[in-house]
Amino acid sequence: MIRAAEEQSAPSAPMRTALVLAIAATIGAADALAQSSEAALRAELRERDQLIADLVKRVENLERRVSAGDAAGEAVPPRAASTAAEVEPAPRAASEPGALDVDELAAERALERTLTAEGVLLLPKGQWEVEPFFSYARRETERPALIVTPTTLAPATAEIRRNEYDAGLRAKVGLPFDAQLELELPYRVVNQKRVLPEGSGSFIAPQGTGSSFGDIRVGFSKTLLRERGWLPDLVGRVVWDSDTGSRTDDDIGLGIGFNELRVGLSALKRQDPLAFSIGVSYETTFERGGVEPGDELALTLGTSLAVSPETALSVALAQSFAEETKVNGVPLRDSSQVSSTLFFGASSLLSRNALLSVAFGVGLTEGAPDYTVSASIPFRF
Repeated sequence: MIRAAEEQSAPSAPMRTALVLAIAATIGAADALAQSSEAALRAELRERDQLIADLVKRVENLERRVSAGDAAGEAVPPRAASTAAEVEPAPRAASEPGALDVDELAAERALERTLTAEGVLLLPKGQWEVEPFFSYARRETERPALIVTPTTLAPATAEIRRNEYDAGLRAKVGLPFDAQLELELPYRVVNQKRVLPEGSGSFIAPQGTGSSFGDIRVGFSKTLLRERGWLPDLVGRVVWDSDTGSRTDDDIGLGIGFNELRVGLSALKRQDPLAFSIGVSYETTFERGGVEPGDELALTLGTSLAVSPETALSVALAQSFAEETKVNGVPLRDSSQVSSTLFFGASSLLSRNALLSVAFGVGLTEGAPDYTVSASIPFRF
C-alpha cells in the first residue's frame, strides 16, 4: 500500500518535463535580466567616466588660462572663473598676443556698452558698431560793441544767441591686438541771432542760419594695459579731424573747418557695479586762411553705475583749456577760453544689439554751452 501511495504521489513523466522546462525558463529569464542590468550599469559607468573626464579637461583649460593671464599681466577674478567652470563651456584660449576673451553675457550689459560708447572700452576683434547720433547746444554770450549815433560813439555790449545742431553717424570696428578703428561723419546746422544796442534803449536783432557737412574724423585706439590689482585699463587714442566742413555759411561762423590732431589717454577702474574713468587729451589745430585756433588741453572725470543689467547711469565733468586764437600770427586778446560742462547720462538696452544713450549737460563756465542735450543708438554686430 505504501508503494502504491508513493506511485500515486509521484509526478508523471509529462509533468516532470513541464517542471524542468519551467525551471529552465526561469533561470534563463533571470540570467537575461542580470545581463541587461549589467549592460545598463556599464553604460551609466561610461557616462560617469566621460563626465569626469570632461570636468577634468575643463579645469585643466581654466588653469592654463589663469596661468597665461598671470604671465601676460591679466587678472581673472576667482568668482568669474568658478562661474565659467560651472555654467559655461570650456573657455577659448587667446588666439593672438594681446587678445582678450570677453564673456558674452557681460558684453551685452548696458554698463559695458556704455563704457564702449564713451571710448574707455574697445570692441573685441571682429565686432563693429554703427551709431546714429544727434546733439543740441544752446549758447548765449556777450561781446563788446559800439553804439553809433549822429552825435555820440559809446561802448556797449552785444548778446549772441546760438542754437547748434549736430547729427551724423559714427562707426567702430574691433581690430586684432586689442585695437579699434573709428570713423565719424557729422553734419552741423547753426541758428544765430545778434542782439545789438542801437541808440538809446532800442535794439536790432539780425538772425541767420548756416549749415555744412561737418569735419570727418578718423581715429585709432589701442588698449595699452589691462586692469590688474590697483592698475586700471589704459586706452590710447589718436584722432585726425579733417577740414571737410565750411567755416562759415550765410555769414554765420560754424566753428568747424580746420585740420586738427588729437592724442589722448583714458583710464578705467572697475568696482562693480561702479566704473570710474579719467581721460586727458591734447589737440593742436593747423592754420587755415590766416586763422589758427589755439591748442586745447582737455580733462574728463566720469563715473558710471549699473543699476541693472539693462540700464546704466553716468555722470561726468569735462573741462578744456584753449589757448588764444591767432590771426596772421598775431594772438587775439582775450580769445583764450576755459570750458567746463557737467554731464548726466542714462543708457538702456533696447535689444541685444541696440543701446539707447541720452545725456544732458550743464555749462559751468562762460566758454561752455549753457546746456546740451544729446542722444545716440549704437547698433552692435
